[in-house]
Amino acid sequence: MKYSRLLTRLYNQPLAIAQSKLDVLTSEVTLKLLAGESLPTIQNANKQDSVSSEAVIKVFDSLVSKNGGGDSGSTSYESVSSQINRAINAGNTKLTFYIDSPGGEVSGLFGLASFIASLPSKYGVETAAVTDGMATSAAYVIAASCQSIQATSSSIIGSIGVIMTLINATEADKKAGIEYTILRSKEDKALINPHEPFATRAIEDAVKMLGVLDGIMNDAIMSYRPSLSLETITKLAGNTVLAEEALSLGLIDGIVTSFDAAITTQSQQLLTTTNKGNDMTLEEALAKNIELSSELQTLKASTTLEVAKAKQTEQDRVLGILDAAATFKLSADLATKRIKAGASIADAVEMFEGIKEALQMSGAVDTSLALQASLNKEVMPEEKEPEDFLSSLMGAVDKMAAQETYIGVR
Repeated sequence: MKYSRLLTRLYNQPLAIAQSKLDVLTSEVTLKLLAGESLPTIQNANKQDSVSSEAVIKVFDSLVSKNGGGDSGSTSYESVSSQINRAINAGNTKLTFYIDSPGGEVSGLFGLASFIASLPSKYGVETAAVTDGMATSAAYVIAASCQSIQATSSSIIGSIGVIMTLINATEADKKAGIEYTILRSKEDKALINPHEPFATRAIEDAVKMLGVLDGIMNDAIMSYRPSLSLETITKLAGNTVLAEEALSLGLIDGIVTSFDAAITTQSQQLLTTTNKGNDMTLEEALAKNIELSSELQTLKASTTLEVAKAKQTEQDRVLGILDAAATFKLSADLATKRIKAGASIADAVEMFEGIKEALQMSGAVDTSLALQASLNKEVMPEEKEPEDFLSSLMGAVDKMAAQETYIGVR
């Protein structure tokens, strides 16, 4: 049968799509194909426009998993992923998903949504969704995976849930004079077949599968939008709402007048947040220049003050050591050596005190020797003359000072 591949994707398969779109597909495509009618050629809409400078990712009409969906849809998850990769490779740091879709196939949906949700952390790319038509079911999952969702006031949002259409063609087969015999290698293989009555367990299995997929969809949406509770989603019962109610329920983040208005707003936000320092406005550049000039002046003033303090501290140290040397009646040369050695005033004073004590002791020795010589009426040996002794002492002190062995320099 012509379009047999297409048919396998339209019925007996779980779809995340709005009921209104499913009705159109069923009446205008599925039933006509089952009846053997031909469909007018529809341009393959999987040929997406090249990524614009604004990095707009288009998500329009029915959604399919892979390219080649033909009449069943105009945007595939595969093509959306390709658009994203091209935009990232082109250096875009913000992607806007332009959505006008009732949803589509479940297969491939959650993988794409997970990829979109990872873009901010993995690639540093901001994401935003904007719709001016429909963002329902699978299309809403894609929108929810973005960091923000905006919609025009007339947009239709929601239809969170999964649906499956079962077609029983047995009466049509009878009228056409066709009788089908279904053979299975296993008893539960492909129980849902349009050419035989549906078994009860087949319906039960289908309902069970839809429940699992519904849970996956709910969990995915809540993980992308933590403020949206399971209670809110459950109360919607798969229904759609207009933008104003969607905003109050937390399904979207804002209402805009048009897609172009949303793009303009986001571009301005991008300019002032993500590209500061590269794409500043003139006012921002001037403000930044004033800020940097003020910081520079503050730094210069702080540096000048610190230099002045350092100079004053060094001057006080030098004068303090010279004053100490004068107080202890020691030579300026000794004070100069202490200054050059980097000694503090306290260290120099401590050393000068030691030298003074040594000199006082030498004076006492000189007096004792003179008294003894007078009593014994003897002449003091030449090597013991006070002047020679004092010179030897001062020479030893200078040597110790030069070698810094008398006291540690701090």
